[in-house]
Order: sequence, then structure tokens, then C-alpha cells
Amino acid sequence: MMLETDGWSDVRLPGARCFEMASEATGETYRILVRIPAEPPPPGGYPVLWMLDGDASFPMCFAEALHPATGRDGGRADPGVIVAVGFPGGAPFDVDARARNYTPAPDGDTGDHHSPAFGGAAGFLGFLCEELRPAIAARLPLDATRQTLFGFSYGGLFTVYAALEGHGRFQRYWAASPSLWFSGGLLLRRMRAAAPVVAGERLVLTVGRDEQYPARDPGEERRRHIDRRAMVDGVTEAAVLIAAANPDLRAELIVAADHDHFDMLMHGTRRARRLAFGEG
Repeated sequence: MMLETDGWSDVRLPGARCFEMASEATGETYRILVRIPAEPPPPGGYPVLWMLDGDASFPMCFAEALHPATGRDGGRADPGVIVAVGFPGGAPFDVDARARNYTPAPDGDTGDHHSPAFGGAAGFLGFLCEELRPAIAARLPLDATRQTLFGFSYGGLFTVYAALEGHGRFQRYWAASPSLWFSGGLLLRRMRAAAPVVAGERLVLTVGRDEQYPARDPGEERRRHIDRRAMVDGVTEAAVLIAAANPDLRAELIVAADHDHFDMLMHGTRRARRLAFGEG
């Protein structure tokens, strides 16, 4: 049966804009989604929430952004800009593109047998901070001291990488279910070998308890996969190592009961906005 759609129109999000941008740092093109606040900027400029997997994360965060009273006490959050970075075509998850862009250079078997290329995190960080950020700042007044990065899964791995390697180019980080198993636990091994220094003020690491300790038997094959990645153990260890090495950093670990891997994307988008635009 053919659905009659005469008179229908595309759904649009108020205050949202989209464009594509080519990067000299990576040689790739990115799809950029921007939420522009209706409110005037604070005196120091707008705080910014930078979100990876933009076509998946942006719509979830946008609903929260429409409601200024977001705190538990009903207080008003500062107006802020949301910049979500995706890939051409608008797929929620471009599997190969995120593997190329979000992972550090591997030093052995990646543990990912689906994508063909990895290791572009350094170039992608350069794109975010040296190319995209100035382009946004040329159009909107931004607060350089209130920059928050959110990423999930491989994006969470990149967020941890940026916290360790970004030299303070972001001040707050939300790493949702970071794929710290990548390349034999590459970032974890680096943290064990040398104290992980984070130039920032807040870091939140999250993981769903069901990612490693599911309430129901997942079956033998799935159990082996879960055990190899050891998500809860890896994220917990990272949080302990980072907190111990950075006494002035507000580091937080959240192990969410009754949450699996993809649950942590929705869990994080709402809370990351509060992290980015709240005072705490």
C-alpha cells in the first residue's frame, strides 16, 4: 500500500543549521550540525558542547536544549552552542569513518575486524580545534574557557584520547562507554606506564553494567566477546588511574545499572549538555 504524503514536509529543528566542511588535517569531509541558541550570548561568549557521531547524538540532545530549565532544581542553564560532527550522507553511525577518525594509531591487532582503516585521532583532533572551531567562532561568539567534548563508544575512546593528548583544548569531557579495549587496551597501557595527565576541570567516564555483567545469559559466543572487551573493568581502571594522577580534576565514574552499550548514548547526551552549560 502506498502511503499518501501530499502536503507533508520535512521535519526541521528550530535554531538548527547544517553544513559540510572539508578538512586539510584529515583529507575528509564532515557533516556539521549546529544548534544556535535563541538567547543572547553571555558576556564571555557561548559555552560549546562538541558532540561526535553527530547524526545520532544531535537529535537526542536537541530535545533537552529546547527546555532551559534542565537542572534538578529547575534552574536555568546558560545558553550554549551545540556543534555535532557527523559524516556525509547523514547515517547515525558511519562504521568505517568513525573507525578511521576516532581511534589512535594502533600498535597491534585492533580487535576490530570490520573496518579497514584506523588511527586518525590526531588528525581529527586537529580538525576539531584548528579548523572547525575557528570557523564556528567566526560566526558566533564562543567562550574559549567553556568547551566540552562528548563521545560515545569509539567516540568515547576519542574523548579519552583528547583528554590525554589535547593539551587543554577542551575543559570538560564526557566519555560514554569508551572503547578502551581498542588495540589491546592501548590507552590503558599508556596510562599504566605513565601517569595520565588531563589538562581540564571535569571528566566523566560512563559504562553500562550490562556491557560486561549482563543480567541474562548472553550465550557462549556473546559471553566470549564481552569478556574480551571487559568494558566495566577497563573504564573503571581508567577512572582510577586518571583520578589518582590528577588531584585537581573532578573525575567521575558512572557504572549504570540495567544499561547496555547503546543505552549509554542516550544516558550521556542529556547529562553532557548539563555538564557543558551548567555551572558545576
